[in-house]
Amino acid sequence: MSNNSVVLSKKDLDQVLWRYIFVRQAPFNYETMQSGGFVWAMHPAMEKIYGDDDVIAKKYRSYFRFYNTHPWCGNIILGACLALESTKDESATDTAVELRTALMGPLAGLGDSIIWVLLMAVMGAIAGYQALNGSIGGWVIAEAVQLVIWFAFNKMFYIAYKQGVEFVTTRSAQLHNLTECASIVGIAVVGALIASIVNVHFGITMTVGEISQSLDDQLNSIIPCFGNIVAVVLIYKALGIKKMNSAKMVVYIIIISIILGATGILK
Repeated sequence: MSNNSVVLSKKDLDQVLWRYIFVRQAPFNYETMQSGGFVWAMHPAMEKIYGDDDVIAKKYRSYFRFYNTHPWCGNIILGACLALESTKDESATDTAVELRTALMGPLAGLGDSIIWVLLMAVMGAIAGYQALNGSIGGWVIAEAVQLVIWFAFNKMFYIAYKQGVEFVTTRSAQLHNLTECASIVGIAVVGALIASIVNVHFGITMTVGEISQSLDDQLNSIIPCFGNIVAVVLIYKALGIKKMNSAKMVVYIIIISIILGATGILK
């Protein structure tokens, strides 16, 4: 760090982290995505580092650019950016914004793999199976794992600030490998869930002379769990339709299931 550098205290970092946790996606918009929450969270630290509102405002114009990553990983980027800003180097802000842009994609993949896939899918599946057996154990384990991961990601904010850019550069290979492993596990679990949990069967029977053949059996002989796969693909595609959301989709699934069940198309 330069002679003009400012070291942020634990209290300063705590204030930034809590601001980030509560507002990281609150001002989300389709122009700059998460930049609003990022800037608001870092403001107390920027005031201590620079003190001059005009200087800070100029720097914020650089930070109010497109920025979008996994919200749980954003604090790592925030910590690294504050480490650069603490040096008060002339190019600190430009370097920090470039670093933020470079890291938002890889860390988004890491967060999606660990949080949405590994945590939600894998631990959710365990909790669901335990619940089907009348046990609360799976839910307790899932919640405990979520808390551990939540605290671990928050701890990384302090580590990122302390080690600065070195933290995210020297560990890039480990982050990549962890992302790949989590993605593979998540895909395997999702595939298993489609085959074991989704339950779509066709009720149509095809008759030729004295021979009757279930359409469901014929389709499953071609592709196992055919109805399950088709249903999941259609739902996935439908969720991409404008103004469609998961709540509406649940209602549509219930209505369509009742109609198809009543007409005998599904059983």
